[in-house]
Amino acid sequence: MKLTRNLCASTAIVALGAAAFAQPVAAQETATSAFELPPVVSTASRLSAGLTSSSVTIVDREAIDRHPGQTLPEILATEAGLHVRDIFGSGNSSAVVDIRGFGEQATQNVLVLVDGRRINDLDLSGVQFALVSRSSIQRIEVLRGAAASVLYGEGAVGGAINIVTQGGPKKTGVSVTGTVGSFGYRRARGIFQWGGEQAHIALTADTTESDGYRRNNQLTRHIYSATISGDIGNTAYRLGATYNTEELGLPGNRIVNLPAGINLVESNPRGAQNPLDFAEERGVRFEAGIEQQLNDGLKLTVDTAYRRSLTSSDFIGAFTLDDRALSTASISPRISYNGEFGGHAVNFIGGIDASHTTAEVERRFIGFAGGADFDGWQSSVSLYGQADVELTDALTLDAGVRAIRTGLMLESPQNPQARVRNNETDLAANLGLAFDVTDSVEVFVRGGRAVRVPTIDERVGTQVNPLTFLPVTFDLKTQTSWDMEAGTEFSVGPVDARVAIFEMNVRDQIAFTPGAITGFGFNTNLDKTRRRGIEAEAVADVGAGFSVTPRVNWLRAEFTEGPFNGNQVPVVPNLTAGLGVSWTGDNIWANANWRYVSDQRMINDQEQLFPEIPSYDLLDIAAGGTIGKVSISGELRNVLDESYFSSSVGSDTNANLYGAFPQPGRAFYLEASVDF
Repeated sequence: MKLTRNLCASTAIVALGAAAFAQPVAAQETATSAFELPPVVSTASRLSAGLTSSSVTIVDREAIDRHPGQTLPEILATEAGLHVRDIFGSGNSSAVVDIRGFGEQATQNVLVLVDGRRINDLDLSGVQFALVSRSSIQRIEVLRGAAASVLYGEGAVGGAINIVTQGGPKKTGVSVTGTVGSFGYRRARGIFQWGGEQAHIALTADTTESDGYRRNNQLTRHIYSATISGDIGNTAYRLGATYNTEELGLPGNRIVNLPAGINLVESNPRGAQNPLDFAEERGVRFEAGIEQQLNDGLKLTVDTAYRRSLTSSDFIGAFTLDDRALSTASISPRISYNGEFGGHAVNFIGGIDASHTTAEVERRFIGFAGGADFDGWQSSVSLYGQADVELTDALTLDAGVRAIRTGLMLESPQNPQARVRNNETDLAANLGLAFDVTDSVEVFVRGGRAVRVPTIDERVGTQVNPLTFLPVTFDLKTQTSWDMEAGTEFSVGPVDARVAIFEMNVRDQIAFTPGAITGFGFNTNLDKTRRRGIEAEAVADVGAGFSVTPRVNWLRAEFTEGPFNGNQVPVVPNLTAGLGVSWTGDNIWANANWRYVSDQRMINDQEQLFPEIPSYDLLDIAAGGTIGKVSISGELRNVLDESYFSSSVGSDTNANLYGAFPQPGRAFYLEASVDF
C-alpha cells in the first residue's frame, strides 16, 4: 500500500540521513550508545560478560513507561528483528515473540528470562509475560542470535530476552494504578513497598478482566507476589513468591473458503468458531538468590527457583480435554570476575545450571473410551564459561562454551511400548571479535553453535495412532544450529545506530507436520533450514525534546533440503520495519509508533499451497503527564483501524479452506496512577 511504501522510505532516509549529516556534538561523543550494555546494575543479569561482539539492545525504564503498549510483547514488537504474532489480542497472554525467523516454533527457540532465570516451560504453552509486573521492570535486554546459548543454555537458538527487575531504587509507600479500555478491558494494580537498603519488602496485586475482541474471548487474570531483598555489607539477597490464576475463552479461528463463498474474517471477524472452548491455569513460583562480593573483582552468586503450574483446557470443538501439571526446580551457582589476567583486562562468568522438571498429562477424547496419559521427567545439568578479553586497547575477544547433559524419561500407561528413556550430551559455543575503529565506531564478527532439546509436549505428539489416539513413538532428535554474524555499532553526533548481517543454518528443526491423508498431524524433525538477514536500527535526538527511532529488518528463512527445498519457513515475514517518534517536555510526554509486517506463509503451509497472510500496517500513539503524585496516560492502538490477522492455519484436507485469527481494530486505553 502507498502508506507502507512511504513510511519504509522515510525509515531508510531517517536512518541513513541522520547518520550521514548529523553534526558532531562534544557532549554526545562520550555518551553510552543505546545499543551497548550499560554498567551492571543487577547481579541477576548475566548479560555483563562475553557479549561485546553480539547484537544487543537495551530497552530502559523510561522507554518502557512511555511505550504505547499494554503488554510486554507489544513493547518488544517495536524492536528491530523481533516479530510478534498474536492469536486474540486484547491483553491476552497468547502472543509469541520471534527472533530471527522461527515462526510457529518461536516459543521453543527464544528464551525468556526474568533476572537471568528462564520462564519457558517444557511444554508448548506460551510464555506468561503477564507474570512480570511492568512497574517492576528496570530494563529489558534483547540478545539476538545464538550467543545467549552459552550464558543461558539450550533453547536460545534465535536469541534471548532477559527482563531485569532488580537494581532499581528501594522505595517506601503505596502505588495504585487503574486502567480501562476498549472491549471491556479493566485492570487494577497495587504495590506496597517498605524498608531500606538492608531489608526491603514489596507486595503487589494485579487483576485484569476483559471481554475480549472476539466472542468467547473473555479473560480473567489475578497475580499476587511478594519479595524481600536487601544488602548487608558485601552480601545481597532476594526472596520472592508469586501466585497466579488465569481463565481464558478460546474462540478458535474464522473460516475462509472463497470457492464456497465463505469469508468469516470479513463478514463476522468477532465471532467464535468454538463458543464453548476455554482454558484455565493456576501457578506458583518461588525464588531465592544470594550474592557475595569476595573481593574487588570477584563475585559469587547462587540462584534457586521452583515453579509449578496446573493447566486445564477443554477443546469441545476438537473433542479433547487436556489436563497437565508441570513442576520445575533449578539451582544456578556462578562466579564472575572483572579484572586483569596476564596483563589483559578480563570479564569472565562461569558456573553450573541444574534443573529438573516433572510432567503429568491427562488427555481425554470426547466420545471415545479411555484416553492418553503421559508421565515423565526431564533433567539438565550444564557447565559453562564465557569471557571477553581485551587483547589490545581496540580489540576484544569473546569466547565461551557450555556442556549440557540432558536426561529424559517419558511413558504412557496405555501403551508401554512407547516408553522412552534417554541421556545425551550437547555443546553450545560462542566465539567473536570486536574492534574499535574509533571512539565512536565499533565493528564485530561472531559465530556460534546452539542446541534445542525436544519438549515433553513435542515428544507426546510425535506420532499418534489415528484409530486409538495412543502414541506410537516419542522419538525426536535434538535440534542444532550454527550461526554467523557481522555488524557495526556507531555514533555520529546525536545518532546511535546498529547494523548487522547474519546467517543461521539449522539441522533437525522440530515442527508440527500436518497429515496429508488421515488429517492427523505429528511432530517431527524437518529437513535443513537456513536464515539470512539484515537488521538496522537507530536512535536520533533531533532536538526540542524530539527523538526518532527508525528500524528495518529483512529476513529470508527457507528450507534447504528435502521436499520443501527452496520454500519459505511458515509464519516468517520477509520484511518488518518501523518508525517511532517521541517528545518529552516538562512533566509531559507523547509518542507515536508505526510498524509494518510483510506477507508471510500460514502456520502449516510448508508446501506453499495456501494464500499468504496479507501484510499490514499498525500505528499506535500515546501521551501522558504527571501532576504531583498523580500520573495519567492515554493510548490509542491501531489508529487507522487496520483489519488484519497475524496467525492463520490451512486445512489438512482441503486446499481451499483455512482459518484465521482476526486481531482487534482501533482500541483506546486510559490509565491513572497515584503514589501515596
